[in-house]
Amino acid sequence: MVNKTVNESTELEATGERFLPEMQGTIALEHLHRYALAKDCAAGKIVLDIACGEGYGSAVLAGTADRVYGVDIAPDAIAHARAIYQRPNLEYLVGECANIPLPDCAVDLVVSFETIEHHTEHEAMFAEIKRVLRPGGVMVMSSPDKLEYTERSGHANAYHVKELYAEEFQRLVERYFNRVAMLGQRVLYASAILPQGAPGEAVHYSRDKDSAIQAASGLVRPCYQVAIASDAALPPVLSSLFEQAGESDPEIHALQHQLEHAGRRILGLEEEVAGLKAAIELMMNSHSWKATRPLRAVANALRAVSGNRVEKSRRA
Repeated sequence: MVNKTVNESTELEATGERFLPEMQGTIALEHLHRYALAKDCAAGKIVLDIACGEGYGSAVLAGTADRVYGVDIAPDAIAHARAIYQRPNLEYLVGECANIPLPDCAVDLVVSFETIEHHTEHEAMFAEIKRVLRPGGVMVMSSPDKLEYTERSGHANAYHVKELYAEEFQRLVERYFNRVAMLGQRVLYASAILPQGAPGEAVHYSRDKDSAIQAASGLVRPCYQVAIASDAALPPVLSSLFEQAGESDPEIHALQHQLEHAGRRILGLEEEVAGLKAAIELMMNSHSWKATRPLRAVANALRAVSGNRVEKSRRA
């Protein structure tokens, strides 16, 4: 259960990378979709969530798992998680990914989302994961693809100290596990996670800025790679979308605000037009307007005659 309002996580130090449950938009879709995927794999398992941050994702996993250990290097995040998310099957521990505070063969599932790019001890991290995993255990890990995340976007994340290309990430995982499935993730209209390069799977079509149509088995240019790995049979993972309610999207909020503002302007103009129409109608129905109607008719006739004479003189 959640004992306090989740927006108290805003009291934590803002690192620029820590996911908070109040977030909306692309970041929320990406993080929540990964945890939804892991939640399906966690049912009935003992789970380790590496770099759990303020604890929300670990609490999600605890909804189906037998037990969840959330580990993070930041003591303030762990203190917050312990205070906010309290379940009998959920425990938060201070620790590092290269020095996990659990005994050997302690867990069935290791979850690590958007962690590996924040440090350089990749080999030590995988060695620790293998140490705490039971035989036949499963790892679910995500990593941004350096090509898509940084090079093509032209955006360098100061918090990412060692990003990997998709092929590098896959080779690293395959050095430690006998069976590996790679999935791609990116936000389209919702977050999509699809198996990459598997024949018979979904084909994604996309038109680039030059109007050329691209196609790929899986996703075209996925921003993130998600690895599911084990030395035994891999759990079944379905292609999936994580949809965010439209009214919670910040861009849609902004458009709705503009629409409401325009609507108020239109309403004001309609009221102004109605007032002018009423004034005109009142004036036209007044006694003075009716009394001077014959004079206006004569004046209009004189203007018409005068206009005709001017026109004839111009022709002459």
